[in-house]
Amino acid sequence: MFNFRSRKNKPVVKSLCSIADPNAPFNYVEAYKMLCTNIEFLKATQKCKSIMTTSTLANEGKTNISINLALTLSGYNKSVCLVECDLRRPTIHRYIASNKNSYGLTNVLKGQVELSSVLHKVSGTKMSILLAGSIPPNPSELLSSSNMQSLVKELEEQFDYVIYDTPPVYLVTDAAALGKYMDGAIFVIKHDFTEKGIVIQAKKNLEIAGVKILGAIYSTYQNKTTGSYSKYSRYNYYDYYSHDQSKKSASVQPKTRKPKSDDDDFVEV
Repeated sequence: MFNFRSRKNKPVVKSLCSIADPNAPFNYVEAYKMLCTNIEFLKATQKCKSIMTTSTLANEGKTNISINLALTLSGYNKSVCLVECDLRRPTIHRYIASNKNSYGLTNVLKGQVELSSVLHKVSGTKMSILLAGSIPPNPSELLSSSNMQSLVKELEEQFDYVIYDTPPVYLVTDAAALGKYMDGAIFVIKHDFTEKGIVIQAKKNLEIAGVKILGAIYSTYQNKTTGSYSKYSRYNYYDYYSHDQSKKSASVQPKTRKPKSDDDDFVEV
């Protein structure tokens, strides 16, 4: 049974802001519907089946967006698989109340288990989840391996969409390593949180690796202009590698206008 909430005895991860929540604000749900519509338009003109989500740093909402994107797509009668590719600090198991040491992606790549035996079906949806599995010593090598390439093809044969939740691209090379097998990437940027220069460098890291950036999502919104959406707007996401990220998140004060950029070609999706 999937409850998409962190277990009370495991407070490291906050509760998911889920579109499946009947109390989720209208604007919150509609934002994901708009994202899915944009992806459908892209799919009409190019291959857009294997999509990875990444961010510059930790605490930008990437995993939350990955889960809700997969849920929304499945609501359009699409078969969707969410693959957890954060092999260093996996967290999705907390959302679905599963064991951290459950077999998953790494065990499939090592040939220890069959894919079908470790796919978690989400009740009442056409969505499945492939957890990270055992923590490996060589995440980047696994994600760039020929076994991973074969798995990507296998998943594409089984599902309409496959969403890969990857680590922050500025911190480690895992996302860039996997990117060569992807149809494109969605770049999550927390509004008024990450410095522009770091975002631009992270974008270049993806481009150097040959990863096509489908678009960018600005996560979080200014409380005063969001009304009932505000309880979702300052959501605190998991800590990744830097122990001071949560302090930085709490100290940032959102501005009332979106920062301008003259050096990137991101589109807000």
